[in-house]
Amino acid sequence: MDFDASVFPRQLRHWTLHCLLNAAPSLGIALGWMGLWKQPPAVAAMFTAIATFIGLYAFLTSLRGPFSDPLHLLSRALALGTRIRAWISGISVLVLPTGILMVFTPDYWCGMAALFAVNGAARYLGANSPVLTPDSGPNTGFLAVYATTLLEGFLLSFLLLMISFFALLVLRSRERKKLHAAMARTP
Repeated sequence: MDFDASVFPRQLRHWTLHCLLNAAPSLGIALGWMGLWKQPPAVAAMFTAIATFIGLYAFLTSLRGPFSDPLHLLSRALALGTRIRAWISGISVLVLPTGILMVFTPDYWCGMAALFAVNGAARYLGANSPVLTPDSGPNTGFLAVYATTLLEGFLLSFLLLMISFFALLVLRSRERKKLHAAMARTP
C-alpha cells in the first residue's frame, strides 16, 4: 500500500473534525467532572493524544487501498460508522451536564476502563499509588493522562470498528438485495 499524498489533506480535515467531535464527551468528563481543566499538563496531554489519533487516522485512510477509495464498501462502512459515532458523541455531550446520565455514555465506560488499566499497569511497574484518579489534583502528570487518553481512544476506536462492521453487514445486505432485484428483472 502506497501513501497517497493528494488524499492526505482531505483526510486530515475529515479526521480533525471527527476526532475533535468524538473527543468532546471525554473532554467534558475529564475537564469538567474530574477537574483536569486546572492542570495544564493534563490538558496538553489530552490534546496531544487527540492529535495523535488525528494523524494516525489521516495516515491510515490516505494509504492507497479500500479506505482511500470513497466508493469501496469498507470506506463507506467506515464513513457510516463515523457518522453514527458522531451522533452518539453529540447526544453524549447533551447529557453530560445532568451528571447521572453520564454513566450511559460510551466515553464514560471507556475512560474508566482506561483509567483502571493505566493505574493497574503503574502498580505492576512498581508505583505505590494510582497515577491518575478522578481527584488527582496538582499531581496529575502528562504521561499518565496521555496514556489514559490514548487507551481510551483505542477503546473508542474499537467501538467505531464494531459500528463500522455492523454497518458493513447492513450495506452488504442492501447491495445483495439490489443485485437480486436487478437480476430478477433481466430476462
